[in-house]
Amino acid sequence: MFGDWIADNWLILVVDIAAIVIVVMFLKSRIQLKLKEVEARQAHERLMRKQGRKEETRSGAEEETP
Repeated sequence: MFGDWIADNWLILVVDIAAIVIVVMFLKSRIQLKLKEVEARQAHERLMRKQGRKEETRSGAEEETP
Protein backbone atom coordinates (compact mmCIF):
# COMPACT_ATOMS: atom_id res chain seq x y z
CA MET A 1 0.00 0.00 0.00
CA PHE A 2 2.69 2.50 1.01
CA GLY A 3 5.19 1.23 -1.54
CA ASP A 4 3.60 2.97 -4.51
CA TRP A 5 3.13 6.36 -2.81
CA ILE A 6 4.89 9.29 -4.43
CA ALA A 7 6.57 12.18 -2.64
CA ASP A 8 3.42 14.31 -2.94
CA ASN A 9 1.41 11.78 -0.98
CA TRP A 10 4.00 11.66 1.78
CA LEU A 11 4.09 15.45 1.91
CA ILE A 12 0.31 15.63 2.22
CA LEU A 13 0.41 13.03 4.99
CA VAL A 14 3.07 14.96 6.92
CA VAL A 15 1.19 18.26 6.53
CA ASP A 16 -2.07 16.66 7.68
CA ILE A 17 -0.43 15.15 10.75
CA ALA A 18 1.20 18.49 11.60
CA ALA A 19 -2.16 20.26 11.23
CA ILE A 20 -3.85 17.74 13.51
CA VAL A 21 -1.14 18.17 16.14
CA ILE A 22 -1.47 21.97 16.00
CA VAL A 23 -5.27 21.81 16.31
CA VAL A 24 -5.10 19.40 19.25
CA MET A 25 -2.55 21.59 21.05
CA PHE A 26 -4.68 24.69 20.42
CA LEU A 27 -7.85 23.04 21.69
CA LYS A 28 -6.04 21.68 24.75
CA SER A 29 -4.76 25.14 25.68
CA ARG A 30 -8.22 26.69 25.18
CA ILE A 31 -9.85 24.03 27.36
CA GLN A 32 -7.25 24.49 30.10
CA LEU A 33 -7.77 28.26 29.96
CA LYS A 34 -11.53 27.86 30.30
CA LEU A 35 -11.11 25.43 33.20
CA LYS A 36 -8.89 27.93 35.03
CA GLU A 37 -11.48 30.63 34.38
CA VAL A 38 -14.28 28.48 35.79
CA GLU A 39 -12.21 27.56 38.85
CA ALA A 40 -11.45 31.24 39.49
CA ARG A 41 -15.12 32.14 39.14
CA GLN A 42 -16.14 29.38 41.56
CA ALA A 43 -13.48 30.43 44.07
CA HIS A 44 -14.72 34.02 43.89
CA GLU A 45 -18.31 32.86 44.38
CA ARG A 46 -17.31 30.76 47.41
CA LEU A 47 -15.52 33.77 48.88
CA MET A 48 -18.56 36.00 48.37
CA ARG A 49 -20.85 33.42 50.01
CA LYS A 50 -18.45 33.09 52.93
CA GLN A 51 -18.31 36.86 53.41
CA GLY A 52 -22.11 37.03 53.13
CA ARG A 53 -22.47 34.43 55.89
CA LYS A 54 -20.05 36.34 58.12
CA GLU A 55 -22.02 39.55 57.61
CA GLU A 56 -25.28 37.74 58.39
CA THR A 57 -23.90 36.35 61.65
CA ARG A 58 -22.52 39.78 62.62
CA SER A 59 -25.81 41.56 61.89
CA GLY A 60 -27.71 38.77 63.67
CA ALA A 61 -25.46 39.13 66.74
CA GLU A 62 -25.82 42.91 66.71
CA GLU A 63 -29.63 42.68 66.55
CA GLU A 64 -29.73 40.33 69.55
CA THR A 65 -27.75 42.64 71.84
CA PRO A 66 -29.92 45.53 73.09
